[in-house]
Amino acid sequence: MEDDPFESVLGLEEKFYEEGYRLGVEDGARSGRIEGRAFGLERGFEKFVEMGRLHGRAVVWGNRFSIANDDTRSTKGSPPDGTATRSPSSNPRLEKHIRTLYALAEPASISTQNNEDAVSDFDDRLKRAKAKSRIIERIVGEKSMEEAAGDVPPELRETGEKSGGEGNIEDIGNLGLKPPR
Repeated sequence: MEDDPFESVLGLEEKFYEEGYRLGVEDGARSGRIEGRAFGLERGFEKFVEMGRLHGRAVVWGNRFSIANDDTRSTKGSPPDGTATRSPSSNPRLEKHIRTLYALAEPASISTQNNEDAVSDFDDRLKRAKAKSRIIERIVGEKSMEEAAGDVPPELRETGEKSGGEGNIEDIGNLGLKPPR
């Protein structure tokens, strides 16, 4: 059988396809690891910041209520800042919730290993700590962390209502936001 002189030309498309596919897989694997690592570091940082906030709140609540207990024993009837708080001694459940939140968010007991068990344990602790924080906020009568931080102005908070679609995007104008000082 004779060799076809066009055989190499006819297989050229398949050859280039296979070479491009191989190079794409190699490049994708390399850039995927880099992007995955950057995403993982960013996401891990966000989670640890959130856990740090929860830990800080647990410390503040614990200290505030110990101050509130001292104030109720003195002649003053309220904490120094003038806000009325409930002391854990009058509400043992509140004290238990604060202790549990502190234990969940304590930095010394949080693993920083990057394995499946440590990550799932951290995610579980973060979820439970957020739930405890919400319970304490409701008992104490405080706003949530987002509302307390003032990240979202009341006009822009989601209310569950859909807008009528009337108006123009340029009509938003002044939202009443003051520039930071």
